[in-house]
Amino acid sequence: MIKQPTQERDLLAEDSEWDIVILGGGTAALIAAAAVTKHLPHLRVLMVRSTKIGISGVGEGTIATIGRFLHDYLGIDPLQFHQEVRPSIKLGIQFKWGSETPYHYTFGPQFSAANPIQQKLDRPIGEYCHADASYASLASSLMYHGNVAAIGPDGTPILPSYAYHLENQSFVRFLERHTTQNGVQKLDAIVQQVSATEDGIESISLDNGETIKSSLFIDCSGFRSELLGKALGEPFISFGDSLFCDRAVAGGWERNDETYYAFTTAEAMEAGWSWRIEHDDLINRGYVYSSRFISDEAAESEFRRKNPKVTETRVIRFRSGVHRRTWVKNVIAIGNSAGFVEPLEATAIGMMSSAVDQLVSLLSCGTGTRQIHRDVFNDAQRTDWEQCRDFLALHYQPNKLNQSPFWQACRNDTFLGEAQEILDFYSVAGPDFRGLQHRLKSNIFGAEGYLAMLVGQNAPHAAASDRSATKCPDWSQFKNQLNDAGRQGIGMEEYLQRLRTGSVTLPVAT
Repeated sequence: MIKQPTQERDLLAEDSEWDIVILGGGTAALIAAAAVTKHLPHLRVLMVRSTKIGISGVGEGTIATIGRFLHDYLGIDPLQFHQEVRPSIKLGIQFKWGSETPYHYTFGPQFSAANPIQQKLDRPIGEYCHADASYASLASSLMYHGNVAAIGPDGTPILPSYAYHLENQSFVRFLERHTTQNGVQKLDAIVQQVSATEDGIESISLDNGETIKSSLFIDCSGFRSELLGKALGEPFISFGDSLFCDRAVAGGWERNDETYYAFTTAEAMEAGWSWRIEHDDLINRGYVYSSRFISDEAAESEFRRKNPKVTETRVIRFRSGVHRRTWVKNVIAIGNSAGFVEPLEATAIGMMSSAVDQLVSLLSCGTGTRQIHRDVFNDAQRTDWEQCRDFLALHYQPNKLNQSPFWQACRNDTFLGEAQEILDFYSVAGPDFRGLQHRLKSNIFGAEGYLAMLVGQNAPHAAASDRSATKCPDWSQFKNQLNDAGRQGIGMEEYLQRLRTGSVTLPVAT
């Protein structure tokens, strides 16, 4: 009998002590461990990580799927999570991107046809926002007024679609406890040698003298990509022609009397952009930049001029791109070991969650893994990564920032991929995306995301209507109502206090 190659073997292989070995100790590894043990409890799972290797994460934003993933999919109790991790609420991103008035990308309907006010208007919402995109949604109004939730008629807070700001160390500690309590077996060790054959990874040798074999390895080793990149040599596809930034200087300061905002700030800088993420006791800031246009020293200096309260800083080097395939033979890479894009839309945890969800679904189909499992996974992941690349590129290419060679290069040289078609359509039809509805249905960011970027940056289009559209009584009334609701809302401190004591509960996860 001819022995089947490793990549075609069933899980629960008799010659392996473990069905799945997860390499890494950060967010990606812990999310994978939590999901596999919850949804595939019959599998023997081992997590190999070293407490000697620090967690490189900083304050993290998330996307709106985080609530569903953590609280529904992983079954993490929201009250416990908020009491122990103490995340803040994120209603979206405020872009200070060269316009006189900042614009917002929120998690609910704003510029798309799903916005209820659209039924009363005879033109697409974006045409009423050509010069001022404020107050197109409740979330946007709350963000402008520094609040997080509106007050309903009965006094109950009304929270729009939301995501979280997470302090990475607290989040990882929580997931570490959660996975241990749910039976994840762990080894505190460093990989010293990887044994690879034509069938994949045969074993990993650890500094404690043990040699570990497994049917499948999930590589969550971060930028090192120990198994997929180093051991198997899977090629890395650069996104450098779309995303020019390759470094970040990160820092922050202890919160004092600053407003506790319910959004991430993304602010244009000379050779990139700067984030601001809000936590209870800390304001986390960073400057993402391109080393082609500014030195580390000059970036540090510009960052400190903009943020005089910043204390210690560190420079993080990265490359934007993804490995050609993220499931090769018996190795699946998740997180930074698979790919990375700059945190302009806080997609990192969302990409991890999506990959883990899909992997668990595929491992649930039958008793083992076959080439079709890998093909389906790789096709879906490649699509997701390319959509991220293209959407982030659209933040740069239509810009009107003439302040530096970096922004000029972004405008002239950025490769948009499939987003080029969306931009071309917008240049003709304007913010009416009915003709793109089918095209965008399967896109991660959908019509709302693209409209937020194009309307927010006031991208030119041939269908520009009479500017008197902004005088529309229905539109003016709608904006005034939202302005009042946002101004009369409650701030972050009060809402979090109610949330953490259980006096209010989160709305159904998105």
